[in-house]
Amino acid sequence: MKIDNDFFEQRWVKAIRAEFGAQGVLAVIKLLSSIYDSGEGYWSDWSAMDKAILAGESGMTVGEIDELMVRLAEYGVIDRNKLEKERVVTSAGIQREYIRQVGVARARRLEWKKHCLLSLQQLLEAGVAPVLYDRPPDEEYGVPMPICRMAPHLYPGFRQVRLRHPDPRTHIYRVIRC
Repeated sequence: MKIDNDFFEQRWVKAIRAEFGAQGVLAVIKLLSSIYDSGEGYWSDWSAMDKAILAGESGMTVGEIDELMVRLAEYGVIDRNKLEKERVVTSAGIQREYIRQVGVARARRLEWKKHCLLSLQQLLEAGVAPVLYDRPPDEEYGVPMPICRMAPHLYPGFRQVRLRHPDPRTHIYRVIRC
């Protein structure tokens, strides 16, 4: 979910404003900001303490925050299963926006397994290659290579190209279509 000049014109934001008022919209902005500012950037834990903090910062009660979270899950802003089962606030939209915000190069370094809701195809289309093995530091720049040597059939039509970086220990790759 993107917080930009069109944020207040989205249907779900208007519905939140109609039901919960300006305090509800403030709570949503605080919630999204806290997710993007968290250590993970694309998900955040949701504990009783987090709920109380959000209620205090937005001027709502804890019960109203519970109702707001149910409504956000209903509108597809957050993932209901992650919230109820794992006590985690995230969604596929939040994860795509995080990739856009931090840039593909930084997002590529993340281990996209924990709480990831994006499919492999969506990650590849966003430019994030979910690989966890290291390449040798003397690998040549700009040479296309398979994304995963262990399972190349999972990545049909995609290749990885190593980009130059001042630090030779840093590996930055761009995912390209073949």
